[in-house]
Amino acid sequence: MRRPAPVLAWGTLLTTCWVAACSSSPQDLSKTGQGAGATAGFGGATGGSGGATGGSGGATGGSGGATGGSGGATGGSGGATGGSGGATGGAGGIALPAPSCTPGTNGSATVATPTLVATLFDRWQEAWLGSPAVADLDGDGVPEIIVARDDLLIAWHLDNSTVFKNQTGGRIWSSPVVADLVPSVPGLEVAAASRDKIYAWDAHGASLPGFPVTWRDELRSLAAGDIDGDGQLELVAVTTSPLEANGQRDIVFAVHADGSTVAGFPPNTTGAAGCDSACYVTGGYDQNLALGDVDGDGKLDILAPQDNAYMSLHAGTGRAFDANAIFKTATKFSGIRFLHDYALAQQGWADDEQTANQAHFTNSAPAIADFNGDGTYELIVLASVQNAAQTDRYRGVALWVLNNDGTRPDPWVDPFHAPDYLAGLWDYEGTNVVAATNQVTVADIDPSRPGPEFIFAGFDGRIHAVDAQKNAMWAYTYTTDPDVLTGGVVVADLSQDGVPEIVFNSYSIDEGKGNLFVLDAGGNELHEIPLPKRGAMPVPTIADADGDGTLEIIVSLKDGEDKQRQVLVYHVDGSATNCMLWPTGRGNLLRNGFVP
Repeated sequence: MRRPAPVLAWGTLLTTCWVAACSSSPQDLSKTGQGAGATAGFGGATGGSGGATGGSGGATGGSGGATGGSGGATGGSGGATGGSGGATGGAGGIALPAPSCTPGTNGSATVATPTLVATLFDRWQEAWLGSPAVADLDGDGVPEIIVARDDLLIAWHLDNSTVFKNQTGGRIWSSPVVADLVPSVPGLEVAAASRDKIYAWDAHGASLPGFPVTWRDELRSLAAGDIDGDGQLELVAVTTSPLEANGQRDIVFAVHADGSTVAGFPPNTTGAAGCDSACYVTGGYDQNLALGDVDGDGKLDILAPQDNAYMSLHAGTGRAFDANAIFKTATKFSGIRFLHDYALAQQGWADDEQTANQAHFTNSAPAIADFNGDGTYELIVLASVQNAAQTDRYRGVALWVLNNDGTRPDPWVDPFHAPDYLAGLWDYEGTNVVAATNQVTVADIDPSRPGPEFIFAGFDGRIHAVDAQKNAMWAYTYTTDPDVLTGGVVVADLSQDGVPEIVFNSYSIDEGKGNLFVLDAGGNELHEIPLPKRGAMPVPTIADADGDGTLEIIVSLKDGEDKQRQVLVYHVDGSATNCMLWPTGRGNLLRNGFVP
């Protein structure tokens, strides 16, 4: 456990698990072909494809942040209709569950409408998919709001004063990590991945010794955790461009807080993984990383879904996890082809590749959690679905729960499949608006059901909630417009009644279609607030941004309006920090998707 201060702005309750170690560039990559070299002969002897489709990349060009027009949301009633592309009735809601958290001291069944209390801005820089961070970096009692805006990492106070502003020279795709990387130095540190580099700064914005570290362009995933059991946090990254050497490929890289490479990394090409010719590795395109202890040794392991039907799973030594012997063509986890049909997955190929469904993990942002309370952490992954021949890629999304050897615990022998397709698989070419992140949120929103619940956006314009027994709970329709998407949801209690709310924002290629949504735990809409311009691609963050004990919702807008508007901060009256289940992108400020 790290020292108790400085702490996260949402309160000391989560300090040790969420911050400390707990137990516009023109070189954008297109969605075509980046992952295509994921070794020939996928699927074993019959050559089942399982291959890459290329990842989310975002079109080149400017930020799209034209100046002019206020557009800033000012609260309002949160009516259900909203702007074009908004919710169409939210069909599928159920009765409100009982409280799953300890209520606050002033609980209420009414969730106040979020009201705009601050607008943060610098210049024109746009956002990619980095969720904001809120933390008291220097321990002075005043929280900082840390946001990635294109090639800038900016720390603001709520009054729009700039604490520091650092330029990296390339876009920052994913969320900044905030952690106690160097316990011997006062304050918290901030890390970010920008193109082919990992940057790390101290609480005042000065670069840490040994940084930046250069590896491979583009690093779109970054997380922190103690992967080698030394009691210190390491930084782990995943690239879109695999390293090829010694007959192997690597996408995972890890460094210590002094910038030195962790022993055994990159794992496959150094031989530390123990991979054979059936480790099928290709790039990861969108926050394809989770860290968690999946084998019970007290050290965090590394899960990296990738741009094909395979995933990588490594220990902190670099060792690749073994596949269970039932998988006939795989010796390592990264050789398991995730066909939906369990018998076919064990066989390693589909008898009919035109009809068989298989996973594709291009933009999969996973989680690691104990779904059944047996004391062992499982792998939780949302994937797109295509046929095994890759001639039909519009088969929706599927949620997977897996053991560390690739076997599937009951009742998850078959993944949960949401088959409808509206939009989300592809980037919107030429707009800098990218495909949906297949991101799963893990939170206990209904205590009457065993285990946590899984909440995610499908390719169907809906937010889905599924319980640990693979039962569909509800599905809320937030759009019927194929030009509107969301990056994922956060979960916290906004009224102190112990019943958490679900919060997310939407984005579009068109102006006037993005909204901020608040749902109750039964999937019923409470508030919908229009967002300016093209809405917000990053997942919002819920935190106490001013240190007064109540919560704010921080929204990093897609577009930057020069010296006018980049980040909106909404206050929720009557809220408190009593229940912060998944309050920011990737679940915590380590960005590791781990639910301990």
